[in-house]
Amino acid sequence: MTNLIRIGLILIILIVSVFAWDNGLLRTPPMGWISWLRFTCQLDCDQYPNECINEKLYKDMVDRMAQDGYLEAGYNTVNIDDCWMEKERDPETKRLVADRQRFPNGIKHLVEYGRAKNVSIGIYQDIGTKTCAGFPGTYSGNEDHSEIDSKTFAEWGVDSIKMDGCFAKLNEFNKKFTKYRKALEKQDHKIAFCCEWPSYLSSRIIEDVEFESIKQNCNYWRNYEDVVDSYESLQRIIFFYATHNNLYIKFNGPGGWFDPDMLTIGNNGLSLEQSKTQMNFWSMWSSPLFMSADLRTIRPEFKAILLNKNLIAINQDPLGIMATKIIHNEKIQVWSKRLSPICENGPSPFVVLYYYSETLGNDLFMSYELSKLIPEEFRKDKYEIKDLYTDKQDRSIIITSNQSLRLLVPSSGGSRIVKLVPITNECQ
Repeated sequence: MTNLIRIGLILIILIVSVFAWDNGLLRTPPMGWISWLRFTCQLDCDQYPNECINEKLYKDMVDRMAQDGYLEAGYNTVNIDDCWMEKERDPETKRLVADRQRFPNGIKHLVEYGRAKNVSIGIYQDIGTKTCAGFPGTYSGNEDHSEIDSKTFAEWGVDSIKMDGCFAKLNEFNKKFTKYRKALEKQDHKIAFCCEWPSYLSSRIIEDVEFESIKQNCNYWRNYEDVVDSYESLQRIIFFYATHNNLYIKFNGPGGWFDPDMLTIGNNGLSLEQSKTQMNFWSMWSSPLFMSADLRTIRPEFKAILLNKNLIAINQDPLGIMATKIIHNEKIQVWSKRLSPICENGPSPFVVLYYYSETLGNDLFMSYELSKLIPEEFRKDKYEIKDLYTDKQDRSIIITSNQSLRLLVPSSGGSRIVKLVPITNECQ
């Protein structure tokens, strides 16, 4: 690698990091499980004993993560979402209280249960007067509880907070999220901060200066509509990120990540190929990987996608670069992502993603010259092609910049993802 390229890598990291809230957390995208998409706000524990929002549900997910290979793969957080608390704060202390029937031992007990198995616990709150499901928010009228809530969460030992934005004024988001971040900074226990802030602004163009403020206050942030369990929802997110890639790529990186929302893989709404597509895109974007399926009953073929070590490695690459959109039209997208050099002073691998959204007709051969897929300074290298699902690295297929990468891509929201591994003597 030339000194110029090395300097370029350093500059990218510095530019992305300059606006980040430097609390030392989440240098790579967070990974874990969150309850909302699969279990929402189910409170009927008599009729749905295994699906209601209670202590048992979260303990079950801690167990599954610790015992079924998820923790080993990098998924290390179980996140509590809305509906965990009592309908009112404690009248004397003004503190939030976990629902006494559904969480009889409290949140601190759940944190200790997870910690004993090396699984962190995250929690949910809202910057408004109520949570989205109507439970106590950070504010009660003009009364601000950000200080006492931050202290409570730190004392419980939770490691992350998802802060929603229901029942709050949009023009107060900057002030209120900033104030909450400052309250978290006062605590002895560090807590990662997930902000729903920009997702409430997604109906308009968000300017650079706003993302600078968001990244100064948040470790990761939602920026579009909630995902639901359907391919149509996934497709909207993919097209939204393609449309805004030039902006997002400037701010995504170590300590601050764009969150396209939960992985719906393992539920009922996506086919196997569409599930691969979601995992492929989330890995290419360096996005948080939060599962939201029932890990007690997930089918093996979907579990295998979530545990794909090649895709997780791409997602967790220390450079934290969001992939670059090369081509985007109504039916086809092409993306490219540069990874960390394969050795000190060595060349960089690339990952290429082809996506085909057409729902009518057969699968499609897509073919693009390598010169269109990677930056000019890397086009002198030769690459071997590695399939990231079969783990097969075909040493008989060597591609150069004047050749094309040709892949057969499944229709109806299918995709193909391959790694271009540079052939080099520099690492010997």
